[in-house]
Amino acid sequence: MRFSAEAESKSGLKVHVITRILKFGGSSLAGVELIAAAAERVYHLLEGGLRPVVVVSAVSGTTNRLLSTARRIHPEAPGSELDRLLATGEMQSAAFLAIALAKRGLPSRSFTGPEAGVITDDDFGRARVLRVDAAAVTASLEAGEIPVVAGFQGRTEDGRITTLGRGGTDITAAVLGVHFKAERIVYYRDADGIYGVDPKMLAVRGRRIDRLDYEHMIDLAEAGVPILHPQALEIAKAHGLELELRSFREGGGGTLVTEGPIPSPHPVWSLCLSPPICLLTLEGLPQDTGTLSRLAALLDRTDLPLDAALYRGPDELCMSIQVPEMDGETLSAQLGDFLREESSVTIGLERNRRRVTMVGHGVSGRKASTAVEQTGEQLGPPLFTFHGPHHRAFVVPESEASAWLASLHQLLLKH
Repeated sequence: MRFSAEAESKSGLKVHVITRILKFGGSSLAGVELIAAAAERVYHLLEGGLRPVVVVSAVSGTTNRLLSTARRIHPEAPGSELDRLLATGEMQSAAFLAIALAKRGLPSRSFTGPEAGVITDDDFGRARVLRVDAAAVTASLEAGEIPVVAGFQGRTEDGRITTLGRGGTDITAAVLGVHFKAERIVYYRDADGIYGVDPKMLAVRGRRIDRLDYEHMIDLAEAGVPILHPQALEIAKAHGLELELRSFREGGGGTLVTEGPIPSPHPVWSLCLSPPICLLTLEGLPQDTGTLSRLAALLDRTDLPLDAALYRGPDELCMSIQVPEMDGETLSAQLGDFLREESSVTIGLERNRRRVTMVGHGVSGRKASTAVEQTGEQLGPPLFTFHGPHHRAFVVPESEASAWLASLHQLLLKH
């Protein structure tokens, strides 16, 4: 993937038009007061002499709500029409923030992803960015405006709207950062950086990690921790683009992500607890590749943050799927409808579960294994376990999740 690092001014000279990109997530725009606060943050950046481009997500819950309505109308709606529908969420956020900036006395202009020149392939629902042609955004900057770009979306070569998949606004911010040779991308979130253990999940105030390298962040992303999209991290790493994660609620520090390596003080350096999830199990799956491919496509198109694992039971093919608690019943019904002709398939749904994840290069080492064994002896074995190169995760009953997190924190991170 190649992006131009320069833009052409009206005089024809090559100029660098921006120093910083600001990305506001859906939770940071959920209401009039928060939108006004985002506009105020942009204003203070201007006071510091920086010229921003702002990238926004849809308000939290908007994408799921639109997708749910579409699925009720047609369970297998055309991907191109779903993308056109889902893109409207980010468009609303961009317009709202541009309006708030105007009220603050700051000239601004909102852009859709297509208008901002984000060109993608035609893989609807999970399109990949091919290039950026941000002439309109450049012109807006040269006119003294603050561009506000709808993230998560782009257009094909022939002009059809596409979406980049869940978390795609992170990708939009990254490709615009590369295009404009941004000095930094600031991702505003509901936390003031990254901690070894999320202080909202455990009654401890651990040390915020002030600085991480790309590899540590990629380990988190591959573990399924929803902080930054893996593609955004890969783009930043490839181009040496500095990232900063800050809270939209408060001032103070954040976590800076930059080139490394930056050593971690612990073989397991992060412990994460998911929101409530459901565990779906499919047993007796047919072993023909056609059915499995269509099943994978269905799960891909749900646009839900889920993890699926295919494995072989004693005499059959099985699949486990972790999905947010609120979406478990709907997804179970969709899978039941999809597999209605497969009489051998049974679908199980286990509610009130959580996923505890360890991240680090030492997750398979003796110390981590001992900590897991001791915690399992005290609380009971996990319901399901899965591994990655630098993470191990355990699905446990929701009633035991905090105890699991506290025990692993005590054994792995406290000392």
